[in-house]
Amino acid sequence: MKKSENFFALEKRLFEEIQKNLPSQYVLVDVISEVLEIGIDSAYRRIRCTKLLNFKEVCALCQHFSISIDMLMGVKDNHQFDCIYRPINLSAPNEYQNYILAFSSIFRKMRASGDLSILMSATDIPVFHLISHKELTFFKLYTWDHSVYNYKGYFEDFIKKFETPEIINYFQKINLDYELTSSAEIWTDSSIDTTLKLIGYYFEIGMFASKDLSLLLCEQILNILDKLQKWTENSSKSNCITPFQLYVSEIELENTYCLMKQSGIINCIVKLFTINHLHVLDKEFCLEAENWLTKLSKRSALLCGNSEKERIKFFHLQRQKVRFLMDKIQGSF
Repeated sequence: MKKSENFFALEKRLFEEIQKNLPSQYVLVDVISEVLEIGIDSAYRRIRCTKLLNFKEVCALCQHFSISIDMLMGVKDNHQFDCIYRPINLSAPNEYQNYILAFSSIFRKMRASGDLSILMSATDIPVFHLISHKELTFFKLYTWDHSVYNYKGYFEDFIKKFETPEIINYFQKINLDYELTSSAEIWTDSSIDTTLKLIGYYFEIGMFASKDLSLLLCEQILNILDKLQKWTENSSKSNCITPFQLYVSEIELENTYCLMKQSGIINCIVKLFTINHLHVLDKEFCLEAENWLTKLSKRSALLCGNSEKERIKFFHLQRQKVRFLMDKIQGSF
């Protein structure tokens, strides 16, 4: 078989795999045209295999539809799967700006395409909530920079190093897009504990120039809880239209998983360390993660709707922990 015939066979398998998993309301040629940013006629030629896809186009389609190139080529290994890992080096502030720009752009494009939904577990306060408060978001970066890259300065100095109008603008865009995205979150009674412990620890070792900023971080967590409670009471986000569900699991979560589902395609983001993550594209892994999260939600308490007693109890406990830390900071010398 000639090389070109091999490529056409691979291209045919790729389009068959896309078509097999494409929801009925979508037309294959329209989707291919949009993903590859080409005309309808050009998309038809590729689907009919009268024109070969180039490598960049194959990668774009595989990434968008979570299809493994190894699978297309007949390579099967139950112990390997495709994922993306881009660690952030905070010693270069512009690297974080590029990272948050890419995240904002991809998230906005996904939401604008329609029918995006998110299902996540939260071993810590999810970044989608932190990002509405720049100081809390920078604090997470600061603790990572201090522990991994041995940053020695005060937190106040760190903020000056990283805060730019561009980054704040990206934060606002991500926050807005999340508030317009249907989502369900699975928390535990200890989901805010890691952040509270970090605030307490860095206050005790003298990494805040004054009490004010540490107290502000606590107040921002209270603001997050206030917003979260309103969303939970209404079963919708701030616009009272976008669906929202909050579950509380009695079982401690093993990790933070964020499933982003769109048009039957699932991507999974797995949190690593403090700020880094794996972006997993493998279909089997994503489906297994979705199955686990779905079953976990069914074993958890749904705080939305009529669950008033459980809802009040949960948020009262969380606020107590925050105020305990605030009293401890205010009472210190």
